[in-house]
Amino acid sequence: MINVNKNLPTSTLLEIKVTDQIDNGEGKSGEVSVINIQETDEYLMFLFGLSNGSEIEIRKLKQIC
Repeated sequence: MINVNKNLPTSTLLEIKVTDQIDNGEGKSGEVSVINIQETDEYLMFLFGLSNGSEIEIRKLKQIC
């Protein structure tokens, strides 16, 4: 089981694959069935669709140097 939240490094979020078991620590957990990554100028949005119908959304601010 992988605990996911906004404090997890982006590289770790990118390593999550379909069939991995994830948990957001707020009552949503399950097997990943769909991964959708959306990108804007300000952040990356990770949407993990779970096999039980739930969805976990993690928004990561982009590092701007």
